[in-house]
Amino acid sequence: MLPESVFSAGIGELFVIRVAGNVMDDHQLGSVEYAASHLGVKLIVVMGHNHCGAVDAAINHDPDGYIKFITDEIRLAIGGETDEEEACRLNVRHSIAVIESSLAIHEEAEHGLRVIGALYRLEDGKVEYF
Repeated sequence: MLPESVFSAGIGELFVIRVAGNVMDDHQLGSVEYAASHLGVKLIVVMGHNHCGAVDAAINHDPDGYIKFITDEIRLAIGGETDEEEACRLNVRHSIAVIESSLAIHEEAEHGLRVIGALYRLEDGKVEYF
């Protein structure tokens, strides 16, 4: 799934940040702030997808190494949720909350910036916005 394909956009029309499980750490948040503050981005879409391997790992496995940082953040987002699709939505909502907690994003929101969530369906290519 290439975001450019999903949104019928050309190269350079989207500022895309890819990370497993769409988790937000300081690097991703800094990139989002940069896009909003310096590039004038007015819409931030946090888009997860169903059948997400990172969400599955957080629900059903206990990985080692650096993957654990990702699954720990997802577990924080989903709590005890075991339904994979609902867990994907909760995870997206958590990332939105992290973005919206940024003071730089608050300032940009006063000038029209919006942050929304989406879930991409692998089976049919449809995007559910929330």
